[in-house]
Amino acid sequence: MEKISNKISETFIPVDDEGAERREVAEQPVIIYRPKRKVVGMTFLVTAANMPISKYTSIINALTSVDHVVVGIYVNITLNRNAHRMKAEAIPHIFEQLKSEFRVSKYDIVGHSVGGKIALVTAALFDSEVNQIRSIVALDPVDQHPVEFTNDLLKQAMLGGSNGDSKKSNLSLASSKADITVTFTDCGGIVGKKHHAREIQKKNPTIKLVLHRNAGHMVYCDDGGVLSWKAFMGKGQSADRNDAVKAEALHLIKEKAMKASITGSASGKASGVMAKAKKEWKSAKAELKELGDEAQKKGNAVAGAAKFTSMFKL
Repeated sequence: MEKISNKISETFIPVDDEGAERREVAEQPVIIYRPKRKVVGMTFLVTAANMPISKYTSIINALTSVDHVVVGIYVNITLNRNAHRMKAEAIPHIFEQLKSEFRVSKYDIVGHSVGGKIALVTAALFDSEVNQIRSIVALDPVDQHPVEFTNDLLKQAMLGGSNGDSKKSNLSLASSKADITVTFTDCGGIVGKKHHAREIQKKNPTIKLVLHRNAGHMVYCDDGGVLSWKAFMGKGQSADRNDAVKAEALHLIKEKAMKASITGSASGKASGVMAKAKKEWKSAKAELKELGDEAQKKGNAVAGAAKFTSMFKL
């Protein structure tokens, strides 16, 4: 019994990585991971339901390696149907309190499972006016309990909106200016076939879809412990396939974060270089014009002298 208890603790009880900083920001508990160098971007990491943030160490390391500060948000299972929107609404409030501390003006979000759905809700409802979200990577998002993006509107019309989610219209990502990517695994176990990433993307064709076929829903988490949600989810085609998908996901996350690095601190350097080059170009142009004017004067003088000499020859 003690052995089983220890395995449960290893899997579900949060164990902070070295350097993690627990804080309460905007009345929300978060865990902050700082890069070793100067911060150039901020990424919110939103977990799957009841998955400790420590299960995403690979993602955290990928982000801090490109100088992003990571703000971890834990998602617990709850019967409150407004809980997902409440988490989504909290993200911009947390950002408002942290942006001056870390000197950033925009942020990115990486979310997994329900956390991916929460990231999309943030973009749909709480960013359209301020446009502070730079990018979102929603890893196999689950649009359930409640459904926000994938309600069957045709069925709703036919049934006259009987009850539950069928009474609701769908949220849209059409007005979001964020760079949004969703991934899809087809071994999700309890993930509803009508409420996964492909269905979200069908109803929001402006966002990007990356297919991670034959991989398990929990492939984006790190291993550790025996008992975990992986026991209830599809395991994928093979360990090699899962490893390849996880590596691709980490590359995608780093790629999005590096764009923030380029447009962040590096943009100032780039602007300075461009300004200097422009100044030097103008200076060179002025010098050429001056030389041209002087050459023209000398040319006119030579032409005048030649004309004067020819008069005497006549």
